[in-house]
Amino acid sequence: MRRLLLLAFIWGWSFLFIKVVVEGVPPTFLAWGRILLGLAVMLAFLRSTGERFPDRGTWGHLLVLGLAMSVMPFTLMAWGEEHITSALTSVLNACTPLFTAAFAAGLLHDRLRPPQIVGLAVALSGVAILAGVGGHDLAGSSLAGVLATVIGTAGYGFGFAYARRFVQRLSPIQLSAGQLTAGSLALLPFAGYDLATGTVHLSWLRLLCLVLLGAVGTGYAYLLNYRTLQAEGATAASLVTYLIPVVGVAAGVLVLGEPFSWRLVLGAVVVGFGIAMIQGRVFGPRRPLPEEEAEAIPPAPVPARGD
Repeated sequence: MRRLLLLAFIWGWSFLFIKVVVEGVPPTFLAWGRILLGLAVMLAFLRSTGERFPDRGTWGHLLVLGLAMSVMPFTLMAWGEEHITSALTSVLNACTPLFTAAFAAGLLHDRLRPPQIVGLAVALSGVAILAGVGGHDLAGSSLAGVLATVIGTAGYGFGFAYARRFVQRLSPIQLSAGQLTAGSLALLPFAGYDLATGTVHLSWLRLLCLVLLGAVGTGYAYLLNYRTLQAEGATAASLVTYLIPVVGVAAGVLVLGEPFSWRLVLGAVVVGFGIAMIQGRVFGPRRPLPEEEAEAIPPAPVPARGD
């Protein structure tokens, strides 16, 4: 349980770190730096355990996963936080299981039972409530920030289903190292352009937040999550989805002084209830989601998950 709480604490604070860094760094550079630092931790772990790096035959799939689970969510969420609060982003990040179920139905032909279909509708209504909260964050632009964040979480959902179908033979650590490598290479030209045009302004505080976001939130937290899965199982580990928004909202409101609204709480509760229906925690026997069957959930967000 302590490991699970630590994981929620790390990932919950990641949204605050993004908010600080993105004030002086373009979203593409932030995503690249985060991926690169996370990759460094993964490579060190691979070497210490003796696990092999993914072979060349899997790199086409790893590129797809790198784009879906690293480039897409990290960039879009960073851009989204330029327009909405970190607290709202942390709640919207909990939509990942919603998209996981939807893409599993499409790619894996995993039939959704009636309660799960209702759960999808309930969770989407929660997102609509949260979009209303965004209207107070930045007039005229916050809806775009909400949509960018939600689309970013869709990348995690697609990645889970895709990995389950095409790269089951890779271990979670190999899968993470491979997709982070692909993501860092894909974003390298954009990061180089950001540096060349002088749009990267890293203060010591922003640099510290970027290191914590990448090395701890994207690297160490994934390893911690992997150990949680081994020790407590996928069902217990999946509870972190419900804990992250609590930490994220508290950090944003208390540390950054972001506005608080009870509508944010209502939206979070509705989304959480919808996800609980999708996962079978209410109104029916629980049916494991594809990423739980594979014993992997997002690195961050991350998310993956996160991320």
